[in-house]
Amino acid sequence: MSSISTSAQARTGINIGELVKSWFRNTEFVIFLIVVILFIIGGSINPRFLQIENLKILTRDSAMLAIAAVGVAFTILVAGIDLSVGSIVGLGGVVVAYFMMVWLLPIWVAIPLTLLLALAIGMGHGLFVTKLKMHGFLITLVTFGLARGAILVLTNGFPITGLPEEFTTIGQGYIANLIPIPVVICAVVVAIAYYLLRFTFVGRQIYAAGGNMEAARLSGVNVDARIILCYVLSVVCAAIVGIITAARLSLGHPAAGEGFELQAIAACILGGISFKGGEGSVLGVLVGALLIGTLQNEMIMLNINPYWHKIVISLVLLLAITFDYVRRRRRA
Repeated sequence: MSSISTSAQARTGINIGELVKSWFRNTEFVIFLIVVILFIIGGSINPRFLQIENLKILTRDSAMLAIAAVGVAFTILVAGIDLSVGSIVGLGGVVVAYFMMVWLLPIWVAIPLTLLLALAIGMGHGLFVTKLKMHGFLITLVTFGLARGAILVLTNGFPITGLPEEFTTIGQGYIANLIPIPVVICAVVVAIAYYLLRFTFVGRQIYAAGGNMEAARLSGVNVDARIILCYVLSVVCAAIVGIITAARLSLGHPAAGEGFELQAIAACILGGISFKGGEGSVLGVLVGALLIGTLQNEMIMLNINPYWHKIVISLVLLLAITFDYVRRRRRA
């Protein structure tokens, strides 16, 4: 009996060991573990880090980053990129404010019109990539500059103020005085993206197009349609963040969203989305955004010079890219 018991324990020990190894091979788990460690460090150094009010700010900011990052993830999944995210965030906030305060449109009209504009821009990106065979890097870099120019034309460099209180609730309100409304919006966006990629044939075709475009095309996948869809989703997600940002600031600020593309791309790569395309998950992007949001909030709480923030995020992105390339080479 004892030998049987020992054998069973041995087998159980091996299974547990393999289970732990599989956890640490999972990008999402490793990043989540780092987030937990950052929480412990932050709470130990500054107890205010774990207070409810600060956690509300942290989750709200992380949710906004996650929405933009989920959009960017779609373009990276098809082996592309969207560098216009930060500018679209700024444009979305300014345009929705312009519609309400200059054109005097009601909220329920201004928001859909802003999203329709984002959809048109995303369609343009997708058509340039698919029909003119232009890399997403180039066309979204052009939009990066055009959108910033359009912002300055609309605002003359000054914020658009006086946004209605009903609108600002989108960025400043809470559910049950605890859950920020941007977190709820993020949950909806993540749920839709997760369902699309995990449980629909469109999602499977997006992965196939990113993994091997020619093979996907030969197997009957409408690759062009999937690429266009991904670029549309990226711009629409960025515009949603722009609308939330305008609501949170109570104005359409011409400088909003600057540098946001770096954070969104970093969240994607940290979350396991490969620059080669066809690999990664929405949940990984969510955890990656939470890591960056936690890191930024912790630097603020620890009174680290703001000039260092972009350096830290850039170094984190470098580490993530390096890890992605090393992982790819090992598999090869």
